Amino acid sequence: MDRMSGRRKNSVVVEAMKNANKLVLMCQELMENNYQSPESDRDGDCAEYDSDESDSTDEYTLASDTISRMSSMNLTESQSVSSAQSNHVSERAKGNWRKISQQLQANYYARVWDGEAQDICPESSAWFLGPKAENLELFKELVTHALDEHAEFRQYKYFPLDPQYIDSNTKKQKSYKKALEKLRTELDVLSERLKNSVPFFNFRSQGHMLWDTTLASNLGYIAALLYNQNNVASMASSVTLQLEREASVDLCRMAGYKVEGSHHTSSPMSWGHLPNGGTVANIEAMWAARCLKYNALAMQMMMKEKFHESPLSDIWNSFSFRKLDGSDKLLKDGTPWELLNIPVDYAIDLFDSLLDRIKETTDLDMSFDDLFGMLKEYTMEHLGVLDFFEGIRDSYPNPRMGKWFVPGSRHYSWDKGNNILGMGRNNLVKVSVDASCRMDLTRLREYLQECLDENVPVIGVTAVFGTTQEGTVDDLNEILKIREEFEAMEDGLTFYIHIDGAWGGYFAATMWNSYNEEKAPDGTPVPGSEWHDQTFPTCRLSRHFENQLRAIRHSNSITLDPHKTGFCPYPAGGLLYRNGNIRKFLAQTAAYVNHGDKDNEEINLFGIDGSKPGAASAGVWLSHRVIGLHDAGYGLILRQCNFSAGVMYSMWSSLERPEDPFCVKPAIQSNSSSDSVRRRSTAVFNASASSNPFFSRRSAFRRKTVERSFTKKRIRKEILGAENQSVLQNLPAMEFIAENGPDTLINCVSANFRLWDKDSDNWVWNRDIDKQRKFVDAFYKRCSHSIEKPSMVDRGIQIILNSTTWEYSTHGKAYRSLLRRLGLCSTENEKEKIKMIINTCMSPWLRSQKTFERISVIIRNELYNAYGAVTDPPEQLTFVSPCSIENELKYKNWIQDGFIFGELEASFSKSRQGRQYHAVALFCVRDKDRPALLDLAKKARQSYCYSPESGQNITYVPLKFRIMPAMTVFDLMTGCGDIPNYERCESEPPGADTVDGKRKSKKKPSNRVKAYLDKYSDQNLTYPNISMPEIDVEFFYSDSLRVCAKIKLRRVIRYHHLSRDLVDEPDYPATQEYLLYSYQQHAYLSHCPNRHPDFQQLIELDVLPTPVHEGSESTNNILYKEAMRRGVIVYLPQIQTGGKPVLKRGNPDVCRDPIDHHFYNAVSWSDQGAFTGDMTSINLQFVKRGKRWFDGTNINLGFSKTDFPMLFDADGNRRFYREEEDDVEEDDIYEL
Repeated sequence: MDRMSGRRKNSVVVEAMKNANKLVLMCQELMENNYQSPESDRDGDCAEYDSDESDSTDEYTLASDTISRMSSMNLTESQSVSSAQSNHVSERAKGNWRKISQQLQANYYARVWDGEAQDICPESSAWFLGPKAENLELFKELVTHALDEHAEFRQYKYFPLDPQYIDSNTKKQKSYKKALEKLRTELDVLSERLKNSVPFFNFRSQGHMLWDTTLASNLGYIAALLYNQNNVASMASSVTLQLEREASVDLCRMAGYKVEGSHHTSSPMSWGHLPNGGTVANIEAMWAARCLKYNALAMQMMMKEKFHESPLSDIWNSFSFRKLDGSDKLLKDGTPWELLNIPVDYAIDLFDSLLDRIKETTDLDMSFDDLFGMLKEYTMEHLGVLDFFEGIRDSYPNPRMGKWFVPGSRHYSWDKGNNILGMGRNNLVKVSVDASCRMDLTRLREYLQECLDENVPVIGVTAVFGTTQEGTVDDLNEILKIREEFEAMEDGLTFYIHIDGAWGGYFAATMWNSYNEEKAPDGTPVPGSEWHDQTFPTCRLSRHFENQLRAIRHSNSITLDPHKTGFCPYPAGGLLYRNGNIRKFLAQTAAYVNHGDKDNEEINLFGIDGSKPGAASAGVWLSHRVIGLHDAGYGLILRQCNFSAGVMYSMWSSLERPEDPFCVKPAIQSNSSSDSVRRRSTAVFNASASSNPFFSRRSAFRRKTVERSFTKKRIRKEILGAENQSVLQNLPAMEFIAENGPDTLINCVSANFRLWDKDSDNWVWNRDIDKQRKFVDAFYKRCSHSIEKPSMVDRGIQIILNSTTWEYSTHGKAYRSLLRRLGLCSTENEKEKIKMIINTCMSPWLRSQKTFERISVIIRNELYNAYGAVTDPPEQLTFVSPCSIENELKYKNWIQDGFIFGELEASFSKSRQGRQYHAVALFCVRDKDRPALLDLAKKARQSYCYSPESGQNITYVPLKFRIMPAMTVFDLMTGCGDIPNYERCESEPPGADTVDGKRKSKKKPSNRVKAYLDKYSDQNLTYPNISMPEIDVEFFYSDSLRVCAKIKLRRVIRYHHLSRDLVDEPDYPATQEYLLYSYQQHAYLSHCPNRHPDFQQLIELDVLPTPVHEGSESTNNILYKEAMRRGVIVYLPQIQTGGKPVLKRGNPDVCRDPIDHHFYNAVSWSDQGAFTGDMTSINLQFVKRGKRWFDGTNINLGFSKTDFPMLFDADGNRRFYREEEDDVEEDDIYEL
């Protein structure tokens, strides 16, 4: 904290104190009101508690002291808990409240004092609309301004005296109004469908190479879109074409290419443009390089025929070219091999050199177009490949199409381009990658040597800056050296070098300051010295990547896409040439004839694109101007993203636990324990210790921690479990993130499952690679979305990832390394593909709001679910419903809706492993089956209102249903593997606000938030419009009360594997956890089983809970209702026994019902996880209905610790796994 300026420190702490005090008061009030609800009798089925109360006065006193201490720092008055009120509070409940308040205190103050009270960078947050449209008002203002400006242009700029055509009388016509209604209706339909799109702007979108787009690029796009400019030619885009030129110059400057001065072959002027995307850019670069490769041969043929007996004969006899050894040779005497291997820039300028020689030595008034017209008749593009080779056969008896080398991890656009250009599939050589997923340069050298030995020309080599699967960056520096080596050989060869930086090109912005001055190499990570850096963490690029970025200027061309790491809307690619003269080889007509001049040339004359939107160029231009292509602009965003990607790499690297039935392996193995990394970290430490007091304290101890490797345990503690300031001050941790995370934001991982072998008392790998693919496919199915309906919310998809496959032919050493680490190493498996998962981190704020922690919990749960998908046996699953549909007053519209909630009858037993889930879902009953089901419910109520056996009234009998086809829980929750394509049904309304095609009159909603949530909730879907397969079920209350029906899964509320809590948490939670969920005005509680022994329970609430002190129409209340529709975790500290179940005397496998009241105060978190999301205080009431089902027996039946040897030893004690341990004592190494 001493590093923060005093004024800013005070403002942050003051705000933190206010918020913390608010949370404390909330906890305090809950304690005061703990038993203010009227006393009520326990339900008839509730047994008495064991009488083992213990004195918890000290705990409560400590809890009160904690609150008092926190309140003493307040800025507003708060009252303490009176002793009289305290006496009414159960001692156990007081202890539970203490745990809650301590968690709040620890959670909140850790965030405040470590800088997470403001954990989103002000600059970068002003550049985006925001994950929750936080900058909406600003965006509306600016869009409206752009619309007004365009309207003024139409009205006043261009012939303002022209008449109006759409007058007020026209607007009164019925046909006009009808057309407007049609427009509004279809726009509503479109909007309705678009809301099921993948939310790429959200932190949960972690799979694809796109994220939120900058405000500036969106505004520029929208503003220019209204002018509908076509950048095919200046006559159709007088302004936006110029914007494209300027944006291209910006990019050339960022790449280090020359943009000012005069052109020289040794120092050429660059040129670039913005094609529609990276695919077009790559194909164009390949096309340009192929034209260049054979250009000198075409010039030799042309001059031999056209110049030999003409006024140009002297030129024919004297014109020379530059050889690889630096000497000059007459063009007419050049051998085919020499002409195919002219140094690239000299080959590009050869045509211009010839034109200059003609102008200098003759009186001919020959223009560029005249000479170009003579030459093009001899080019491969004019003659075709076969005729071209036939024409040079006399001098080149065995002409060959050249080869192009790409890494095995290349983008598919290279295969496309090769096919389009007719170069032959065999001539696109895929060089396998090394263990770091970069092009194997040893193999490249071997291939080049083969080409040299066999006189096969090499057209080009592609260096990828950010592979789409692994995010790796090829070693451009070494490729440049290899070219120099082969150029220096006798009769050597050369080739064109293109960088496919569609993904990683914009990272070059990190190399420049805001004055367009190149920054010095970023040597070592230094401890954060400014509050800005500590609060909004960034991470430098890896040394490897930085070195490659500084070599871009030596490449011949580069693809880089503004619509990727430029955060601009589609379509916006980028292609830059180091020597701009190469574009002339691509001209599709005589250059410069009525196509502009030097300062206003037609860009698309030289490329592949024809028409393209000028709006895209305007968006790129404005984004460059607002943010800047330097380290404080785009460089800042990308360094923040790089930190996010490094944190996610740390998460993936440490995700698996020894008890897990699966393993997760990053594609690129961490080199954290290598001697080189240790040496670098130690060197950094030694350089900092002498000058920084933070590192000078306890230096011997700290030096030891620097020298240790990063084990899973250390990663969890020092990176994932630490706060921002601690991480940024931790040099080894920052070194690990920078050097082990992905080069360019993409984490590529794979996984495999394993089974326990009793003989060896250890895990054994799954050896079947086909099953490995099924396992990862199952995981990916729960972490992806590619259909219009059902929506992500209804499918219960909480995170978006991507997938791919690896094979040996393309990934070589990396493939073998991964195969070995996954336990799949065998000769047969090397012929197969490995299924991979891709995680793309484009969010600069991933550590904000503990986002990465939520992601980690989600991923671990889905891995357990995937394990169940491949190991669970199919069976007839039974569900219990909390819905009392027989209550006609409460469920008066049930026949029209047909909703029914269901919870799986779970089990902890290994023999029933297919039921080891807490699974809750919303279903919909087929229309024609609803009356029969309702009659069944009414009969059940009449039959069970009195039990002759016990002579007691029965307060509830649950409705159950059995899934008739045998299936796994995974099959059910994912649509049985067959989700039908969405098609709009005839019964579906044409628009959200229409009736019979006519627009309803709109009433102003009483609450806008509620109106929006209702609009996007999908809660009014009818049975035919639910895009899930029908399932045959049998509803029943008993053997004699049953009926068959069909249902559809409408929404997944919770799909949680019961094994994960047992592995991740050492004991039961501090308080009882329940899942609170709702539909319309119906709300229910479902107890969350944690570990054996435990129980299941379903409770129907009287009313929808609302946050304490919130009005019914308050925004917080409305948002909380929406959270309940999706399911939220609530905690009941008022239950005296805490999170542990109450066991029946003498039977440790039978749990008793802990609920003995009808009113409870609860604490809730909006996210389905402990202490994440927003904390809310609520009151729960279930007097009129109440408990619908309790099971503390069946769920525990058949459980034996011997069935889980991976968790328990032979004595029944928890098995201890010694993970890779740190070699120093536990300590707060980085305390301030």
